[in-house]
Amino acid sequence: MPSTPESGPTLAPRSTALAQFETALTHTAAGTREADTKLVAAVRNADAAGESSAVLRLLAERPRVVLRLDQAVRRTHEYPCGHAAQTRRGETATSTPSADASPLGVALASAHPDGRVRERAVRRILELLSRRSSPVELLPFLVLRTSDWARPVRDRSRAALAVLLHEAPEQLLPGVVPIVVLTDQRRRGGFARQQVLAALLTLPGSGIFDQLLASPNARLRRFGLEASLPGRRLPLRTLVTITARDSDRRCRGLAAEAAVREAVWTEQLDLLRQLAASRYREVRVLALIGLIRSGRAAEAAEQLDDPSTLVRAVARDAIRRIGGDALGHYRTAVQSAAVTPGTVAGLAETDRTPDANLLVPLLDHPQSPIRAAAVRGLRTLDSVPVERIVPLLRDPSTKVIREAAAALRSRIDQLPAGLADALLADRDRVAVRRAGYRLLHNADLIQRLRTSLTHAADPDPRLAKWAAGDAAAAVQSIHPSPWHTRAVPAFNPTPGEKHVLLALAEAATTVPYRTRQLLQERFAPTAPATELLRVRYGPHPDTKNPLMDLEATFTADDPFQAVALMREVLLTILPHAAGPAADWPADEQWADILPDWFVQRCAPEAPARQGTAADWIAWWRGLTQRQRETEMRTDAVADWRVLDWINLFDPDGAADSRSWRWWNGGVRGRGTGWVRFATDGHPYGGRPALFWLIEAAGGYDIKLP
Repeated sequence: MPSTPESGPTLAPRSTALAQFETALTHTAAGTREADTKLVAAVRNADAAGESSAVLRLLAERPRVVLRLDQAVRRTHEYPCGHAAQTRRGETATSTPSADASPLGVALASAHPDGRVRERAVRRILELLSRRSSPVELLPFLVLRTSDWARPVRDRSRAALAVLLHEAPEQLLPGVVPIVVLTDQRRRGGFARQQVLAALLTLPGSGIFDQLLASPNARLRRFGLEASLPGRRLPLRTLVTITARDSDRRCRGLAAEAAVREAVWTEQLDLLRQLAASRYREVRVLALIGLIRSGRAAEAAEQLDDPSTLVRAVARDAIRRIGGDALGHYRTAVQSAAVTPGTVAGLAETDRTPDANLLVPLLDHPQSPIRAAAVRGLRTLDSVPVERIVPLLRDPSTKVIREAAAALRSRIDQLPAGLADALLADRDRVAVRRAGYRLLHNADLIQRLRTSLTHAADPDPRLAKWAAGDAAAAVQSIHPSPWHTRAVPAFNPTPGEKHVLLALAEAATTVPYRTRQLLQERFAPTAPATELLRVRYGPHPDTKNPLMDLEATFTADDPFQAVALMREVLLTILPHAAGPAADWPADEQWADILPDWFVQRCAPEAPARQGTAADWIAWWRGLTQRQRETEMRTDAVADWRVLDWINLFDPDGAADSRSWRWWNGGVRGRGTGWVRFATDGHPYGGRPALFWLIEAAGGYDIKLP
């Protein structure tokens, strides 16, 4: 029996389902599989709870979420193979939208991986939209199918969209345009755009265009302008308002181009002068071109000192048309009290190297924009006086420092020794440190890598990002890749230098983990820290096992879960094994540190072994190698005790007897898993411990080399 609005018990699940959907919307931007799964599950739960209309309204207001949902349905859909092939055949039938399916259910079916299901869903969407009280929120899903890769789905959707826009363009266009703007760049996405443009041309007046231009979405405003300009649907005053107030550069450019064109045709010189005084350079450029075409080149030539490079270029073209001398103007202006940054830049753009002497005195100008423009002009003219620009690296203005560093990069061999290091030592000013880093030049690869790793931990995010990128490039260059044949530079650091580089890489959190992993694999392939990176992220694709590569296979009810459990245990222990020996946890703490399932599967501590850790270590070290192997084989018969197993990772315990290191793990075939590990030889120490790890994680029929 359908529930009524008065039935209180059913209202809570419905509101809860809608709240779950609204929460899932905040996680869709990440684009991860988990976010997709949550979004699809939330939509289906809301549909089952009777919230189809509310969810469709929310989706219609968020066209990007519609695109995300369309991809998420296919991405999270299980593609069975092998033994589950029958399930897929069953899903095809059950996924077909029935006559009593909700509009939201039909929308989900329109994104189904099976083209036959999508085609039936499109047919059902057309039936629903043909009704008097049609759910127009389904239109975005119909538009998506007009670019479908399956031709039957595409043809049916296109025919339906063309008919609907022809019959009721004014009612349907507001819901169609947002999704069309997003899908326009898709393959086969041009059809929907052409249909929308054709429907817009049939509407009288500019009402729909005014709605688009009032949208906060810049892409919608651009679409409205591009659609309205060919038919001259917008009045001139509206175009002028857009050039002055719109926040999008493309919109301002489109409006300015149309306004200038009309002003030139109608000879509205005052309007051109008004646009030429705009604060936006793209508007000023078009206005100057309009003045030139209107025969007012002299007025356009007055903008020779404009801050914009393109505006100055148009002004120089205008002064050439009237026989003026732009170079003479610049030479006179830079020596006057009315000099501006645009004047300095204009002189440099004339590309006359002898004029560089006119810019050198401006390096001492009291205004920082003039000093910065002078430095930039000297760099443009390739006439950089090193001795005059070096003091500007500590200028009060950040912009001057940045320009000085850029100018001196081509003169690094002429800089005083130790200048970059002195600048990097300035802890008070970020701009000075950035300039010092840009002027670094270390021919020695080890020193360059050390410097990059050091400054990758800088408190300034931008400088840290630069240094981390340089460190990653340096590490990649010294690492021989098994997939590419390239020359590897000589790189032979001493043990002390290796230790320092590894410590710096660990301290710099901005350095990518793959870079740290390459360093670890190069310098310490058997270290617990290197093993921890493999367990956490998997082996680096550009590395090969430098030791003996062995593989164990096992059978499990869920081999994926078994490998995950092994990683969980190692991820708990290895951070302590990689840390200082003094920080190794006490024996009684391991029961709380390790996963509960592992502790429960281990055998209880034997009374003879319940002494202190020091007593056990002394006993273990007193055994001969043969006695140790015998003890470990004996323990392998029964379940391992927690402290015995943990002791194989203890830096002050029996860690030297464990010679295997985790490399990777995965699944091969149904119910079969594998574990690859590295050893320094065969036989290898710690074999029973590895055997017990696999067995405790749920593996059986273990074949361990």
